[in-house]
Amino acid sequence: MDIKAKVAQLSLEDKIKLLTGEDFWTTYALADIGLRKMAVSDGPSGVRGELWDERSPSLSLPSATAFASTWDTEVMGVIGEVMAHEARRKNVDVVLGPTINLHRSPLGGRHFEAYSEDSVLSGKLAAAFVRGIQQQGVGACLKHFVANDAETDRHTVDNILDDQTLREVYAFPFEIAVRDSNPWTIMSAYNRVNGPKMAASPLLNSMLKSEWGWDGAVISDWTGVQSTVDTGNEGNDLEMPGPIGFWGEKLLAAVKSGEVSEKAVDSKVERILLLASRVGKLAEEESKKVKQFTNAQLQEIARKIGSQSIVLAKNQNSVLPLESAKTIAVVGAHARFGRGQGGGSATVYPTEFVAPLEGLTSNAPAGTSIQYTLGVNADTGLIQFDKNYLKNPVTGAGGCLAEVVAPDGSILLSENRFGGFFNWATQPWMFQYKFIRVSGIFTADNDGEYQFGVGMVGNYKVTIGDAVHEGFIPMHSDDLGEFVLNPPCRSFGHTLRKGEEVLIQWEYPQGSLPIPIASFLIGFREPSRSQAEEFSDATALAAKSDVAIVFVGTTAEIESEGHDRKDISLPDGQDQLVSAVAKVAKQTIVVVNSGSPVEMPWFDEVDAVLFTYFGGQQMGSALADVVYGVVNPAARTPTTWARLMSDLPVVNTTPTKGELHYSEGRFIGYRAWRKSNRVPLIPFGHGLSYTSFTTELLSADKSTAKVKVVNNGKRFGAEVVQIYATNSEAELFERRLVGFAKVELQPGESATVDVALEPLVFKSFHGKWNDVAGNWMITLAENAFAQGSSILV
Repeated sequence: MDIKAKVAQLSLEDKIKLLTGEDFWTTYALADIGLRKMAVSDGPSGVRGELWDERSPSLSLPSATAFASTWDTEVMGVIGEVMAHEARRKNVDVVLGPTINLHRSPLGGRHFEAYSEDSVLSGKLAAAFVRGIQQQGVGACLKHFVANDAETDRHTVDNILDDQTLREVYAFPFEIAVRDSNPWTIMSAYNRVNGPKMAASPLLNSMLKSEWGWDGAVISDWTGVQSTVDTGNEGNDLEMPGPIGFWGEKLLAAVKSGEVSEKAVDSKVERILLLASRVGKLAEEESKKVKQFTNAQLQEIARKIGSQSIVLAKNQNSVLPLESAKTIAVVGAHARFGRGQGGGSATVYPTEFVAPLEGLTSNAPAGTSIQYTLGVNADTGLIQFDKNYLKNPVTGAGGCLAEVVAPDGSILLSENRFGGFFNWATQPWMFQYKFIRVSGIFTADNDGEYQFGVGMVGNYKVTIGDAVHEGFIPMHSDDLGEFVLNPPCRSFGHTLRKGEEVLIQWEYPQGSLPIPIASFLIGFREPSRSQAEEFSDATALAAKSDVAIVFVGTTAEIESEGHDRKDISLPDGQDQLVSAVAKVAKQTIVVVNSGSPVEMPWFDEVDAVLFTYFGGQQMGSALADVVYGVVNPAARTPTTWARLMSDLPVVNTTPTKGELHYSEGRFIGYRAWRKSNRVPLIPFGHGLSYTSFTTELLSADKSTAKVKVVNNGKRFGAEVVQIYATNSEAELFERRLVGFAKVELQPGESATVDVALEPLVFKSFHGKWNDVAGNWMITLAENAFAQGSSILV
């Protein structure tokens, strides 16, 4: 198709029109050239679609850190195919993922949504995902370009880093993915890099489009375009959302005045039309028929990926798998509720959710008795209401009634809802309503004081029976996204007797946010006992059981888009709970349900430790498969875990006078640990198995390493082969991952695997990529810190 000819048919006004979204999630159509609208959607771990509520559920896969822990490009390809299926089911053309920013500091609040601290691992996994989804005719979007590695002041921070660090570390995974998979879109980040905002950065043209020869379209992060002339002349192609913003009429005027060249506009339009052609939305072209999956297949894939992503970090005396335990004590709130996904724009409403306790119970071997106790309720946030907790006051069905009320008291919109999160964007009534009212009847399960609350900004009114609570929740930063995705909450105590019903109403006024969005959540907390009482029950149950499984993890208040973590400790009470149980239990297994590393001061006190990350909607069943030995764990950590926060070589995510200096240069993650001569608790690339392997490096050059792998154990399993490279002229701490492969073997079976090595690791960047002088030591190692056999090439 002649894209340039299509552009030539357009008036300047139509060209400018195509450069902004028509609304929050879609682009404009132009019938004259056969252009239909395109829809984009958040989707690193699940495709949400345009409707963001419980009436449009999505398959919720594990978090990106879980994906990365598989170290498996074939798995990433399957994930891409599943995402394409989900996208077309939701009428989505472009999925806004994968996120391949790096884990520079573990304080980064959004790290669960990104793969790894390593550029090569991130780039190779991303390329496999992109190939998987785009082969189905659905576009992928690498994000967020570039050096978008923390959330603090993310809209204004200027990240200062030298060119070598930028190219060899932060742009490196993008370059690998562009070269190996040609993603159809890339998202420009909110932050600045060495001065310009990324939507106005010369890097979009000079690096992405000119040097790399990339032909895709750059989409801004939502509200990321904050100027007209410089963004118009540089390489950002599509401003999202629309139609209001800094382009549109403003950009049209800038072109007419000569401040922005029409040639730059034409280039943007060409890329948008090429994207439309690729996804089947231009002229006579049709969207490609994607690979289809039944619901049963999707659930099985979610479960399989979940089990393949669980890291067995410790297994003293082979306490796992549990094959003979008859009585199991399960302790911790994360067992009952679990976190299958992180907070923020990656969040979806899952089609179902299997919590860890449910998975362990329903999949337990015959004759096994499982008992649960809370231990500690470390989550101070609200449990969102759903159809199990509220009753619609009109229909009597599970759920609630949502009404949009006009200034004259008339009802503009009435919806029967069964979720606790409400989000309407750019609706026709958005500037006409007075307030939104949500009503539901709550029935108490127990005696005691419940907490009922709301999460939002602005004036609130919460009526609980006859009690009225009114107030104001201020915005404490200029990051509007945080208040949509992770709003501050207020809650109010109300004492109920078991079985007692109470009508609750929440009111959300127009104008709470300075953008055309209405967004808030409603929720509650159950009556709680003292920590001493909960600990007493937990230790008593653990003492009389064959084994205790203690669940710990982070909360949405700790790990979510919009803010960074203050530290890497678990919520108050969880560490003490683990230690208390470990003192009395015959055997103690700890399950860590967090998206990113946490401190584990009790690590040496317990027998086994599993990392589930955020395990998706089948996390309970996936965990059970690993715990009971149905699946042999093969995952490896994509990020280094510290024993203490004070051990971390790179920590700071807080700008000073608007700038965040990447003063550590190229040395983040395991490279920083090795340079500082510090030993982490859990090294990058670590993971145990229920079987044993031996590996032998047979040969190597700068393109391939040949490795023999033997399964010496008694179980089927998979080994992750890790190849590292160190230049003979460099210090040993310069060792870098250069290639990896996964091989599955039956007991006694052997295989020889050729591991492709990343060619750019053997180069350095000084104005351009240059070969590094000297020889290279190619090392086969179990992790980034382990010694292993080497060959000099």
